[in-house]
Amino acid sequence: MKKRPLAAFVLAAFAAGTLFLTGCDLLGIGPKKHNNTQNETQSAPPPAPVAQTTSPSIPIPADALVRIGNWTLSSEEFNSRLNLLKQQLPEFKANDPNAKGAVLDELIRQQLLVQDAQDSDIGNSKDIKDAVEDFRKTLLVQELASRMTKDVVATESDARTYYEANKDKFTEPSTWQVSEILAKDEAAAKNILVQVLQGGDFAQIAQAQSKASNAAQGGKLETFTKAPFEAMQTAIANLDTGSVSGVFKGPEGYYIVKVDSKTGGALKPFADLKKDLIYGLTMQKQQAVILNRLKDLAEKYKPEYNKELIEQTIGRPSNTN
Repeated sequence: MKKRPLAAFVLAAFAAGTLFLTGCDLLGIGPKKHNNTQNETQSAPPPAPVAQTTSPSIPIPADALVRIGNWTLSSEEFNSRLNLLKQQLPEFKANDPNAKGAVLDELIRQQLLVQDAQDSDIGNSKDIKDAVEDFRKTLLVQELASRMTKDVVATESDARTYYEANKDKFTEPSTWQVSEILAKDEAAAKNILVQVLQGGDFAQIAQAQSKASNAAQGGKLETFTKAPFEAMQTAIANLDTGSVSGVFKGPEGYYIVKVDSKTGGALKPFADLKKDLIYGLTMQKQQAVILNRLKDLAEKYKPEYNKELIEQTIGRPSNTN
């Protein structure tokens, strides 16, 4: 599967900030605003010059577009940001000078705020430090998982094998209309079956001889996708419309059933499922790789658990060994 760059997550947030501060039209996205006296879209004014905190005797690096304090933005870094932004916002016009200027202005604004925050006491806040550490861990885990699974993909052959072995999962449910005759003992049921097989009308025989509560309706059951009990489901499983079952035992006695109609039951074509199957099986394979790795890491680092405290804290015994 295609690897998602780590910085893309950050750029998504940056993109939102750019849209908020500069407007969609400056990025070439959405309808442009028009002025009665101007036909061209005007970009936001650049940030005001910032006080130089580095020594004026040290010239700005030749490859740097801008320097704020000890921070510089090179043309290569800027173009990389543009490419990542294009991935997050496909409609972003990466070659439009106004759009690129808006991005540069936003990066400068962002760094000005960062510089101000760093010069204040914000960076020492426990909440900020914890959030930064959590984000760092998230990026590390994402990158490690990406590296571990980059070549782990399911193939069309894998999907086909799974499809053939699990066709019941991809078969539309059948809807049945069934009539029944209930007899109190097996001998009576067999006698009734003979009458039916000799050409007797199933509904009329049910009205005259069935002991079920629906006898007056010719033994008709409500339409169902699953029979009222397992023995009936087994009895009708291979019957075609109009066919009659043999005698079988059920919860109230001995039964004979006739399939009045059957709809559904079609197997969905593999071609319609292939893409989803490949994706799902790829996820399963990648998950298995990560779980196996976690098992090895638990053996390597041997976590130590305070089981009593864990139970007190989460309210149930720990699942750890």
